[in-house]
Amino acid sequence: MGTGLGWTEEERVALSKAYLSTSLDPVKGADQSVLTFWASVVAGWKGLLARRPGVRRRTERGVRGVQKQWDKIRMGVNEFGSNYIAVMRMELTGNPSDEHMISAAMARFSVANVYEAIHKDRTADKAKGRATKRKAKQVHCPWVPC
Repeated sequence: MGTGLGWTEEERVALSKAYLSTSLDPVKGADQSVLTFWASVVAGWKGLLARRPGVRRRTERGVRGVQKQWDKIRMGVNEFGSNYIAVMRMELTGNPSDEHMISAAMARFSVANVYEAIHKDRTADKAKGRATKRKAKQVHCPWVPC
């Protein structure tokens, strides 16, 4: 199974806008089946990306591919939201602005992602049998024979 084109920031922003406009539609918002909802999201996404150079191949993505990308975006937003709430609950000194709170949540979010990636790499190495134990430290005693 091959891999397709990676998603760009522009595509992700367009997908978020299309999802919001479809779900907040006062006429059809909650009165849609899953299939018609996602068909509307994909149509809105393609409409937002239309007339841009080099997007013809990118807009050939199907409903399932768009749903998978939305799930990734949603998971990231939820994770960032939990970090933002954790920062809001901290007893910070001074009177931090919203910009400082978002910056602190972003730092906390980035650190969590780095540690998660390291953990995944180590787990994958162990599963493949590539994990090695550290060598025992050798004591060097230049003044006394060991």
